[in-house]
Amino acid sequence: MIAVLVSTHGSTANSMIETAEMICGKQSQCEAVPFLMGQSLDDFQQQIEQKLEELTRESSNVLCFVDLKGGTPFNSLAKLVVNYPSINIVTGVNIPMLLTTFMLRDDEKNLNNLLPQIIEASVQGIEQYNMVSITDHKSQNEEF
Repeated sequence: MIAVLVSTHGSTANSMIETAEMICGKQSQCEAVPFLMGQSLDDFQQQIEQKLEELTRESSNVLCFVDLKGGTPFNSLAKLVVNYPSINIVTGVNIPMLLTTFMLRDDEKNLNNLLPQIIEASVQGIEQYNMVSITDHKSQNEEF
């Protein structure tokens, strides 16, 4: 199984995992590492490294989801790629991305095929609705 680490500014990482688990069940080999207001960079880096150490003992591949490219969670993980070459970092974490990962991560050998599916699900999960679009969708019998 591909392990998952979610890291965001604030407690969003925990909430996103909890939300995804409401839909597809409790997940193993899945950790949240929030970067909290007032937390030192050293403390945060230490937490990230501790979780990566645990996850890499259980799995040969770790998918790391962060909220923002260039933010502290991203930068901290990017520094660790040299020490943990089995990690992959994906930015812009959202619920569709996590759901797809949780449903398809059983086969570790399939990571290269899984990554494009994860990114596709995250993009397809973003839509904009207003009165006109809702009326058009109802006329086309689309469910939402």
